[in-house]
Amino acid sequence: MSPTVQRRKFLTALGAGIAGLSGCVGNLPGSGDGVDRTIYIGAYHWGFIIVDESGEEQERVSLQRNDVLRVVSFNTLSSQALQSIPSLIREALPDHETLEERNEERIPPPADGDFHELLEEANEQYPDHTLAIMPSGQVHMGGGMMMHPVALPQSATRPVDRQLGATRRGDYTLSCLTYCGYGHPYMEIDGGIVVT
Repeated sequence: MSPTVQRRKFLTALGAGIAGLSGCVGNLPGSGDGVDRTIYIGAYHWGFIIVDESGEEQERVSLQRNDVLRVVSFNTLSSQALQSIPSLIREALPDHETLEERNEERIPPPADGDFHELLEEANEQYPDHTLAIMPSGQVHMGGGMMMHPVALPQSATRPVDRQLGATRRGDYTLSCLTYCGYGHPYMEIDGGIVVT
């Protein structure tokens, strides 16, 4: 083996080791090593839905400090990404009408225009979302963030798979940081993850 090939192998192995130690390598689908809990988070206009591995919708996810959480997130408008998640999870997702009803229950009616029309406009003009998980009550991306924003475009072919350590106690809010129309300011679940 030439010195160049040996050096490449060494650098590749070293890089993988450093990335693993820094927490940059997410849990690969199908490998449950060290994961205490897996949740699926679907982004829709203008909210999120959390589903656990059993296909049960969750309003709030409770973790113990130092638990490892696997988060599989996706845009509910992305048919290709949806095909990559287990059928049990797909079947648990409410239909478009049900999600619209949920929005109307929690988002103030617009002063100008029709809620339904604004939602349809947002679906067409602003189909993409992001998901960030940050300490509740925090309006900036400072310290304590549990998960930095991940893009959830409608054009995604696969969900985003991340492995997170619940190292700090507290309540965490799921938020969309990509403008997505009238209901964007309400696209969050305050205290959606609780670490005790």
